Amino acid sequence: MSKSISEKATSSEEDEKDPRPADSNPKTTPPLTKNWRGQLRVESVIIETPNVKTIRLVPASGERYLPFTYVPGQFLNVAFWIGGGRMNRSYSISSSPHEREYLDLTVRREPRGAVSRHIVDLLRKDDLIEAGGPVGMFTFTGEEADSIVLISGGVGITPMMSISRYLTEQSWPGDIYFIYACRTPEDYIFSKEIAELEKRNPKLHVAIAMSRAEEGEWKGHRGRITKEWLAETVPDLTSRRIHICGPIPMMDGTKALLDELDVPSEQVKTEAFGTPKPSPAAAGTTAKPSTEASGPLVTFSKNNKSAKSHPGQTVLEIAEDLGVEIQFSCRVGTCGICKVKMTAGEVDQEVQDALDDDDKADGIILACQAKPTTEVTVEA
Repeated sequence: MSKSISEKATSSEEDEKDPRPADSNPKTTPPLTKNWRGQLRVESVIIETPNVKTIRLVPASGERYLPFTYVPGQFLNVAFWIGGGRMNRSYSISSSPHEREYLDLTVRREPRGAVSRHIVDLLRKDDLIEAGGPVGMFTFTGEEADSIVLISGGVGITPMMSISRYLTEQSWPGDIYFIYACRTPEDYIFSKEIAELEKRNPKLHVAIAMSRAEEGEWKGHRGRITKEWLAETVPDLTSRRIHICGPIPMMDGTKALLDELDVPSEQVKTEAFGTPKPSPAAAGTTAKPSTEASGPLVTFSKNNKSAKSHPGQTVLEIAEDLGVEIQFSCRVGTCGICKVKMTAGEVDQEVQDALDDDDKADGIILACQAKPTTEVTVEA
């Protein structure tokens, strides 16, 4: 369903209610709080498809503007208490950063996803949610390249909508190739919004692939994304920046097609939140490696527990084996929820997207990425 855009205050009387300084532009003002955490209120719930809803969030404080700004393509961390336990998840923002009074999270109900079921089935207007961020490096503002190819599948369309809305509102002069794969017309998220963006933006080129559409119910491409279709849809594909977001198999398959088309790998960016990572089993029930641990010792100072590591094992995995609680969400190094302070030792971290320079200077590591190379002590 089409979203209704909230009306903007235009009268001088309403402008006087704005708590910001007179020379402050709410659309360009930087974040008010670094690494923001707090509560947001559900302003409305919008049905997109039978199993996808958009949750529109506004400041819980009652203030007019969000207490932070974000870049198109970023995501928000949210937390809920479900079944007696705290669960964290990360969801891409689907609204444009120009909308300073609200943001949208578009969530698909996963049959086995406790948090997504809670959001889609139970959240109602005026409910409060705990949130943090925004974070993420899967961003595009128009300054990084003179054209962009956005390839998404399923609910991976969400960051692409934020980017496309933002670039359209900016009257960005570059070409935007918006390629979306879904199963049937019923599963086409944001269909009306995308059609409206096409009318507004002559530089937006939309191509939809439906893998299970019946003959006669869809006039566009039927079937999966193929390299022939990609080459036909996007001229000069090898010279363009490409973003991919969707289920892991879809992203891997698309990257393979692009490789066959000789697209340089450095031009391809991917978002790891296309498919939620499964939660690990409870401590003590995870399958143990058959070999005895012989790697560096890891000590959790607050719990007074320690264990040697197995090859390739992360600090988070060792903590789970010992029953030491470290909060996490994505497990791929981008959400930042699993940050812990390392007081001694050295680690390798393949991904450090969620760490800024201050974090690194303070000895903060990402438990889901940190693999000990020497004896390590962390505050957990």
